Amino acid sequence: MDLSRNVLRLIKAEGLITAGDRVLVAVSGGMDSVVLLHLLKELTEAMPHELAVAHVNHQLRGEESDRDERFVRKLAHKLSLPFHLTRVDVRQHSRKEGISLQHAGRDLRYAYFHEVAQAGNYGKIAIAHNLDDQVETFLLRIIKGTGLRGLASIPVKREAIIRPLLFTPRSEIATYVKGRGLRYVRDSSNRKETYERNFVRRRLVPRMEDLNPAFREKILFLLQDMTRLNQLFDEQARTFMNDLPETTGAIRVPVLTILDLDEEVRFRVLSGILFSLEPTFIPLRNHVGLIEKAIRSPKPNITVALPRGIRMEKAYGTLLLTREAPPLSVSGSFPVAPGFTSLPAFNITLEVSETEERPVCLAMDSSSAIFDSELLQDLHVRAFRNGDRFMPLGMKELVKLKDFFISRKIPRDERRRIPLLLSGKDIIWVIGQRIDERYKVTADSRHFLRVRAEGQGLSTPHNFPLTTTL
Repeated sequence: MDLSRNVLRLIKAEGLITAGDRVLVAVSGGMDSVVLLHLLKELTEAMPHELAVAHVNHQLRGEESDRDERFVRKLAHKLSLPFHLTRVDVRQHSRKEGISLQHAGRDLRYAYFHEVAQAGNYGKIAIAHNLDDQVETFLLRIIKGTGLRGLASIPVKREAIIRPLLFTPRSEIATYVKGRGLRYVRDSSNRKETYERNFVRRRLVPRMEDLNPAFREKILFLLQDMTRLNQLFDEQARTFMNDLPETTGAIRVPVLTILDLDEEVRFRVLSGILFSLEPTFIPLRNHVGLIEKAIRSPKPNITVALPRGIRMEKAYGTLLLTREAPPLSVSGSFPVAPGFTSLPAFNITLEVSETEERPVCLAMDSSSAIFDSELLQDLHVRAFRNGDRFMPLGMKELVKLKDFFISRKIPRDERRRIPLLLSGKDIIWVIGQRIDERYKVTADSRHFLRVRAEGQGLSTPHNFPLTTTL
C-alpha cells in the first residue's frame, strides 16, 4: 500500500492543501510527525506548496526534551525548511491555570502554532494525528461517558488545522519509516500508564485487537456514521433556531412546535436556547428532561428553575425561557456522606466512594478528586468566608482563598457561589478548581476517597483539569 498516494488522495479529496499554500508542520520529533513532514515534502512535487517546521520544547523531560529540539532542528535543516522554535514552561502554566500537564502542553503548543502561522502567513497547520489517535480518543470518551455528540470523529480539517494522516493506521506509518530508513526520537513519557491515553493504548487496544484485528477500521466506520448523523441533527436544530424571533434575554416558543421536533433535534434546540441565554451553562440531558416533562404535562401553567438563574415558564401553550440575575452568595453548611449528596444551593451533586484499591491513575479534573481517606474527618460543603485559607496542590504553604480566586481571575460576585469541600475545619477541595496539598494521595496512602461532582454549578470558565501522578 502506497502511503504517499493515499495521503495525496485525501489531501485532494478534502481540500487540505492546494497549490501555492504555505503549510506549517508541527513536528515533535516522534514517528508520526516525522513521517508527516517527509510525506508533505515528497508531495511538493505533485502539488507545489511551501513548508516550514514548528517545534515546541516543553522542558518536561530535561535532556530528552533538548535532544528532541536538536533532532527537529537538524531535520528541518536537512530538508532545507524554515525552522520555528519556542521553549515553554509547561509546569508553571499548569500550576498557574490549575490544569494537567497534558492540557497545559496542548494549550501552549496550539497557541504557538497559531502565532507562527499568523506571523508567517501560513494558511495551514499540519498536525500528525492518525487513525490510532482517533480510536484511543473514542475509547476514552466511552470510558469517561459521552452522549451522541461525543461519538464523532476528530475533524480532518478545522479552520487552519489539517490532519493528512488521520485515516492512516500507526502500523502503516511504522512500515513507511522502516521502508525509508527514517530516524525519529522516542518520548519516554509514552510508556507511563498513569496517563489515561497511554493506559488505553498499551492495555486496552491490544486486547481489543486480539478479539478483532480489524477493530480500528470498525470504529472508524462507526465514527464516520455518527459524525454524519450529528451533522444532520445539528443542521435541523440550527434551521429551527434561525427561525425563532430575536429577543434580548428571553426566548418564546410555541409548545406544540417544540414537541413536533425529533427527540434528538429537540434536545439540541433546547440546549442551544439554554446556551444562548447563558454561555457558561452546558445543559445535560436531565436539565432538558425537566423542560420536556413540563411541556408534556397537562397542567397549563408550570415554572421550572434551572441552574445559572435560567427560568422556564409554560403558560397556555407557550414556552418562555429567561435568565435571572444569580444570587450573590450561598449560606449554610451541608454534610456530605458516602453515596450521593444533592446540593441544590450550588447546583451540584457529589458522589463519594471509599476504596482500598489503588487507582490506576490519579487523574483529577474539574469534576473529580481523590484523597487519602485516612487523613479525613467529617466532610461538609459550604461557600467562601472571609479569612479562608488552604494549601493549593503543588504548594508548600497556606494561601488566602481570596488571593487564590484573584489569581484565577474569578469575578468577585462568583466567589461566594463556588462550593468548598471541607474535612473538619480544613478546605480540602475548591470544587472545580484545586485540591489541598495536605490531603493528596501519596505513595504511602492505603485507603482512598474519590469524590465526583456533577451539575451546572461547575460550569464556569474558570474550571480547568488537573492531573497528578505518584
